[in-house]
Amino acid sequence: MKEIKPLKRSKQLAPLSREHHDALVFLLRLKQGLKNGTASSLMSDYVKWFWMNNLKHHFDQEERLLLPVLAQEDEMATRLKNEHQTIRSLVSKKLNEMEIALLSELLNSHIRFEERELFPHIERRATAEELNEIFKQLDHPTQCQTGWTNKFWTSKKK
Repeated sequence: MKEIKPLKRSKQLAPLSREHHDALVFLLRLKQGLKNGTASSLMSDYVKWFWMNNLKHHFDQEERLLLPVLAQEDEMATRLKNEHQTIRSLVSKKLNEMEIALLSELLNSHIRFEERELFPHIERRATAEELNEIFKQLDHPTQCQTGWTNKFWTSKKK
């Protein structure tokens, strides 16, 4: 079995990576909610809450700060914009169980793409000054909003 080593992230992009960790926790909660048989209406409300309090700002920052470093025709920039738009479209409506599962898969794949491909690509292409400017313009400290109180992922049938 191949050992998976943690990715080394530049200090300038590390805050965005920490937010990815928060999104992965969000996805684990959705997965557990689906497993527990939690009502899709409750989970859809949680998706919307997480979007408004965490993901939306994260997406906006990535687009505002990372895209200018990449060429307009860069395939990774195109993929970033397309995946963000697909996820935005999904979270803009009331989600059923199948759509929650689809959102989970898409967001997980998107986070993996950013961590394994996009961020290293940017770190190779951007100048030190560009990376420092990204870091300077990021909202600090970046931390996940934790105001959601119904912990549907810890119990059965809510």
